[in-house]
Amino acid sequence: MSAPLLHVRDLTTWFHTRNGVVRAVDGVSFYVHRGETLGIVGESGSGKSVSCYSLMGLVPQPPGRIENGSALFDGTTDLLHCGEAQLRGIRGRRISMIFQDPMTSLNPYLRVSTQLIEALRMHEKLGRKEALARSIAALEEVGIQEAPTRVHFYPHEFSGGMRQRVMIAMAMITHPDILIADEPTTALDVTVQAQILELIKERQRANNSAVILITHDLGVVAGMCDRINVMYAGKVVETGTAEEIFHEAKHPYTIALQRSIPSLGSKGKPLYTIPGLPPDLSRPIPGDAFAMREGIRSGGKWTDREPPFRRITDTHYVRESDVELPPLEEVLDEG
Repeated sequence: MSAPLLHVRDLTTWFHTRNGVVRAVDGVSFYVHRGETLGIVGESGSGKSVSCYSLMGLVPQPPGRIENGSALFDGTTDLLHCGEAQLRGIRGRRISMIFQDPMTSLNPYLRVSTQLIEALRMHEKLGRKEALARSIAALEEVGIQEAPTRVHFYPHEFSGGMRQRVMIAMAMITHPDILIADEPTTALDVTVQAQILELIKERQRANNSAVILITHDLGVVAGMCDRINVMYAGKVVETGTAEEIFHEAKHPYTIALQRSIPSLGSKGKPLYTIPGLPPDLSRPIPGDAFAMREGIRSGGKWTDREPPFRRITDTHYVRESDVELPPLEEVLDEG
């Protein structure tokens, strides 16, 4: 197999605050090939978004600081150690991002046309007329009707689903090599959610680009991703192909996330929730972070040292854990 388009090794991003050092991302490694979709899943605060913000140079410094790691892009450029000018030439042109909330990501004071043509004029040095034509075509590609008129609208004149389509058009207008989609379907209804995900897949096939999909919902990545990284407390606890993660999951946290997916066959029954809360990342975690969660049963093996990764197959790795989840039926009966 060819070398990965992006290979991240031991990425460590901490936030130095008045209340202590928050270890938001602590030694994360992953890779993605051209044309491949990598899913990064986990609860809020697990480090998913900060991992990708670090690659894009979007972590505010201070209080954030990239303490360690490398991110080799296209075999030549280390995104974590290149200059700001070089990173600006990559960000928005070769690596683009769809942010969580388009209403706060789009500038409310600028027309959509102004925001769309900015990347084309900056990275491709197009004239205003040609850039506007490309912007209209980009809106039409993402399914926005009457694009020649609507391109001059302000963001508040679009619905939530339409704003998300504008964000996708903006991210894909330069035909990037990597598209990072950070919770692209948050706050959208199920029908629009499916349309947005299919739209991302269509744009990916057209450009042969890699996609990194960040989400807290395992159900979203089920039919979307080739491989999945499961994150907890700033670390990857399990990684594998989509089939391995869904059918051969080994880490108790991955299994608990799967139990949390609402099932069509359990109508009228209580929904499963993972007990307790994620740990406070401003305090050092010497062992298995999931084992320290309130309401979780543990044998106490990994309390004073970090559990290592265990190889299951060439593509499937899991972090050791002695957490024992009770049978699902027992938990639901107690609920």
